[in-house]
Amino acid sequence: MAYFVLPILIKSLSINGIPVDTASGIVISLWGMFATLSQPFAGRLIEKSGKPKKYLAGSLILTSLLIFLYSRVESISELVLLRAFLGIVESFMLVSGLTIILYISGKKKGEGFGIYNTFTDLGFSISPTAAGFMIFYGINTVFYFSAILVLVSSIGILLFVEDIEIREKSKKRSSLRNLNREAIPVFISLSFAVAMMSSIVPLENSFLTRLNITPLEFGISFTLYLLIRTLSNTPAGILTDRFGGWRVYAISSVLLSITGLFFLIESFFAFLLVRFIQGLIVAMVYTSSAVYVAEKSNLGYAMSMGLLSSSITAGLTAGPLIAGLVSGYIGFDYVYILFSLMVSLPVTAKKFLKGSATTL
Repeated sequence: MAYFVLPILIKSLSINGIPVDTASGIVISLWGMFATLSQPFAGRLIEKSGKPKKYLAGSLILTSLLIFLYSRVESISELVLLRAFLGIVESFMLVSGLTIILYISGKKKGEGFGIYNTFTDLGFSISPTAAGFMIFYGINTVFYFSAILVLVSSIGILLFVEDIEIREKSKKRSSLRNLNREAIPVFISLSFAVAMMSSIVPLENSFLTRLNITPLEFGISFTLYLLIRTLSNTPAGILTDRFGGWRVYAISSVLLSITGLFFLIESFFAFLLVRFIQGLIVAMVYTSSAVYVAEKSNLGYAMSMGLLSSSITAGLTAGPLIAGLVSGYIGFDYVYILFSLMVSLPVTAKKFLKGSATTL
């Protein structure tokens, strides 16, 4: 909820003549930059400690405090600093949470990730509407309530989540030089898959013009995508457990790259159909990539999840920037031709790495 009202907070601050949209893009992207850089480091520290629950509860408490501090921000420089700290702190939250999911899921890792993604998508879907209602009582109400929810979450972790002990063998093999070379194409492909999906909102004006639709219709398409993705996460996890992480990821990522090309069709019906299909496919991409990386990276779970999360946040950060530059200076069509190629090429290239040395 706090995330969705950030542009309103930024508009209320003095931004020295910088356009509000530009300032919002920079401030929001800062989180992704710091989270991307911090997550491998977070994975290493969590593995060394052997106690991911401690890091999860601690990072949630710190996140609660930092969200509360949004209500005390008086300048854009303070907000930039706060977003940077949030990126670092929440990198520990993401990595430790995913590590615990892996351990408690046992052999049903796909199903575990599917359930995890279902609830995160549900929270993401509800948040804009909830924030919209709360902001009538003042923007600080959103920050206070968000901080309380996160604090309650930390208490729930301490009381009800099993205290996972990371196995010693995981600690000894988690140097990056032991990373399985065959996992690298998945990291690259996943980053561009996330970049492609995160480029859609920044290019909203182009979509409105090309498809001759209203912002309401565009919003409906986004809601459709999120709803289908939320409902598909757990089935995608079960499918991954049955057929294997690599097989599901390879097929779903290639299919996702094809759907990107269908954005070039100037038809709202085609756009809605693509968003529906992407809801199904992205659920498989996220879940299968996590399972594959966890099982095949040759690293401990925490380090694996640190690299996986870094790939995702890198895509979230780079997607809007790449899309804006390519669409603005070269042309809209080239955005999705580029993303489609970059999602599928690493997966295709992976077969040429097979049989070569398995470690860097």
